[in-house]
This record gives sequence, structure tokens and C-alpha cells, in this order.
Amino acid sequence: MSRPDGGRALTALALALSALLVVAGALALYLVITSSAPETRPQAAPEASLERKSFHEYEWDELAEVARIVAGEDSVEDAVSVAAEWGIEIGDVRPLPLADGRQATLTVVGIAHDERSDGSGRAGLTLMASPITARPMNGDNAVEGGWEGSDLRVWLLDEAPSLLPDALAQSLVPVRKATNNVGVTDDSASVTVTSETLWPFSVREVCGDVSVFVDEYGDEIRGRTDYIDYATYDDLLNLEGEQYAYFAESGVTCSSDPVGTLSLSYGGAATGWWYRTPYPYAFIGEEGSYFFQVMEGGYPVTLGYAGQASGVTVGLCL
Repeated sequence: MSRPDGGRALTALALALSALLVVAGALALYLVITSSAPETRPQAAPEASLERKSFHEYEWDELAEVARIVAGEDSVEDAVSVAAEWGIEIGDVRPLPLADGRQATLTVVGIAHDERSDGSGRAGLTLMASPITARPMNGDNAVEGGWEGSDLRVWLLDEAPSLLPDALAQSLVPVRKATNNVGVTDDSASVTVTSETLWPFSVREVCGDVSVFVDEYGDEIRGRTDYIDYATYDDLLNLEGEQYAYFAESGVTCSSDPVGTLSLSYGGAATGWWYRTPYPYAFIGEEGSYFFQVMEGGYPVTLGYAGQASGVTVGLCL
């Protein structure tokens, strides 16, 4: 006959074994449940739903998504490479139907070129829309206030987006634009930054290094003026951004457009078109009245009275 203390030991051992069996069973059940549960996967990247197409084949919302992918790269070189992987390169062109029944063209002029207004980096794509209308820069010939104070800027901010396809207009990315926003001046502090969604290009953005004043006037004393350092005015114009790759690759300068890149039309006829750059010099006794523009035949730099209508070629970013 067993001793009482031996019975208690056997009972304790049995209880311990039962507890181990319960734990083992729970562990086995957990393994079965977790192994059969659906695997949790990270959310698919936005580009997973996109297919590579040519520039002209993308829907507007798809093009905006590609631009966001391109904008995510750390360098311009990488952005250009990724854009090419998605079928987009500098100089690509597609039709741009306008709400008034006209059709413009849309050209890729820059990749990762423009700084977003919100400080979040560069916009993926910069596009040029050939003249979307013909309008004066101002209701009169004044240049006071420069681009920022112009009537054309008000129209581009308020009314022009309605000319674009809705999906494109809704995808526009505001970017920073540097311009002489005074008018007649030689002060570099007159170049300030505005936030734009549709804007005319500056002379610098199209033609690269600007030397129009020195080329025309040199540095000699003129009969109608005292001594003037005309290079100061060129320096002012050179603060208005950097040349876009499209124009650089086409060989555009202030005096040359070898392949006719700047020859554009509106309503079936050749047209001059505005730069946002005001002419910063006025002879003594005269008032400023000009903005720079591309000549009707495509010559890169000429002047137009601010109160006379000319083609409105605009840049936009996605």
C-alpha cells in the first residue's frame, strides 16, 4: 500500500503533464490558424495599376501619376531615366484639345526642372502648351508691376484653366517662378518669386544665357543717355530661372533657333508669343511699355507693346 505523500507526488506530476498538454495543444492550434490565415501584404504601389505607354497615349490622370513617380527620384538624371522607362522623353508632343474648340499642342520641355511651390521637391514633368489664346499682356502699354501685376497673369490664374481638359486642369502642380516684378529697373532685388500653375516662359528659360543688352548697346556712352552699364540689365534677365532641356537640346539662344522650335501658330497662322519678362529699360523721358516676346517668324527675342495682343504660350507642371 502506497504512502500518502507518494500519492500526492503522483497527483502533482499528473497535473503538470496535463498543463503541458494544454499548452502544447494551444500552440498547435495557433500554428494551424496562423498558417492558414491569408498573408498580409503591403499595399500595391500606385504604379502597379499603370501600363507603360507613349506620351500621347496616357490619360491625363495616368500622366499625372507618372509625373509623381518621376518626381520621387533623388536626382534629375534618375528622373530622366525613370521617365524614359515610362515612355516619356524631352520633346515628346501630343494634341491638347481646348474647351473653345481649338486644338493646341503639348510638348515635354523639362523633367524634374521646376520647384514645387509647397517646398516638397521638384515637379516631375514640365510641359509647354502652344498658344492657347491671343491676348495683351496689359490693358494698356504699362510694364509697372512686371509679370506679377499684369492682366495676363490674372487671366491665367482665373479663367485659363477652364480651357484645359478637366482632368488635366485638376492635376496641375503650382511651381515657383522668378521674374522681374517691378518693370523698369536694374535692381536685382526686383526679381521675386511667385507661385504659378500656368505661366509664360521667361527669356532665360527659353534662350539660356542672356546678353541682349550688351549685344545691342555694348558699353559705350550713348547720345541719349549718360554712361550706362548695359550688362546690368542682362544680369537681371539671367535671374529669371534656368533654360529648359527642350530648348537647350534644340540649340535655342537669344539670336538663334536653328530647327524652328519657337515657330508656333494660333488659329492656323504664325504668331508671336509672350515671354513673362518685362523690358527693364526706358530712355530718359520715356515710360516702360514693352514685354519681350518671340517674333512672329520664330526669332527668339523681340519686343511687343504690352497693350497689343500676342500669342499666349504657357508652361504647366504635373
